[in-house]
Amino acid sequence: MFKLFNIKYLLAPLTFLFLSSINLSADDYYYPNGSSFAADDCCCDTDCNHFYIGAFGGGIYSDRIKLRQTGTAFFTEAEGGPLAVDARGHSRKFSSGFGGVQLGYAWAPSQCSCWGISKAAEVEAFFYRHKLRGELINPTDRLPEHDFLDSFHTNVGVFLVNGVFALENCGLGSFSPYIGVGVGAATLSLHKADSLQIDPPEAGINHFNSKRNDSDWAFAAQGKAGIKFNFCDRFNIFAEYRILFIDSSRYNFGSTVYETHAATSTWDVDVRNTWYNAFAIGIQFEL
Repeated sequence: MFKLFNIKYLLAPLTFLFLSSINLSADDYYYPNGSSFAADDCCCDTDCNHFYIGAFGGGIYSDRIKLRQTGTAFFTEAEGGPLAVDARGHSRKFSSGFGGVQLGYAWAPSQCSCWGISKAAEVEAFFYRHKLRGELINPTDRLPEHDFLDSFHTNVGVFLVNGVFALENCGLGSFSPYIGVGVGAATLSLHKADSLQIDPPEAGINHFNSKRNDSDWAFAAQGKAGIKFNFCDRFNIFAEYRILFIDSSRYNFGSTVYETHAATSTWDVDVRNTWYNAFAIGIQFEL
C-alpha cells in the first residue's frame, strides 16, 4: 500500500479550523451555504435542502501492484515436455491525471445553532488511464531464469455512491470541512498487452499476440476528506484528498502463435487489489 504520508498535511488545516471555532458565540448562526445570519433568520427546514452537480479533476498515484501470469507452453517431449508457467511479480509505481462528475442531494442541519452537520448523498463517476508495466519471474528447474516483462495500456472507470458529512459553523464563514465514504464498482480495460520473455531472451515474441485486449469489473471503495468554499450563493469550490481501493481483477489473453515458438495455452493475468492516493479540486453548483 502506498504510504499515506500526505495525510498529515490535510489533517493539520482541518484540525486548526475545528479548534478555532470552539470559542465562537452561540448567538451567531449560519445558512447552509456559509453566509451569516441572525437567530430569527434561521433556515434549518426542508427549504434549504437542494440538489447539486459538480465536476473535479486531479492526480492519482499508486504504489507497486502484484501481478501474476499463468499458462502452459507445449514443448515436445524431446524438448522436455509441457512447461507450466506461473510467473509472479510487481508493477512499477505510476501516477496519472483523472477527472469526473458528480450529482448529489444535500440536507441542511436539523437544528439552528452555531454548530451543525449537513449531510449529502451523491453518485459520481471518474476516469483515468495509465500504463501498467512490471517484471514477472517463473520459478522452474528447467531454466536458470525464466523472466517476463509485461505491459498493459489500462483504462479505468470508477462509479461510486458516497455519503458526505460537512461541518457547518458560523465562525468558519463560507468554509466547510467535510469527510465522505463511498462504495461502488470499477471497470478496467487492458489493451495492447505485451508479454516479452527477457531471460532467456526471445526477441520479437509477444506471448499475448493472438489476443491482446480484455476487461473486467471489480469492487471499489473510497474515503475522502477536504474543504469547500461557498461563493456567489450557489457555487462551491473544493479541494480534497482521497484514498481509493479497487479489488483484484482477472484477464484472459490469447495463446502465443508463432511458427518459431512452441504453441501455448491462453494466458490468465491477475491484477491484485490496488490502493491509490488521489488529490482533487473541483466546483459544485447548487440547483
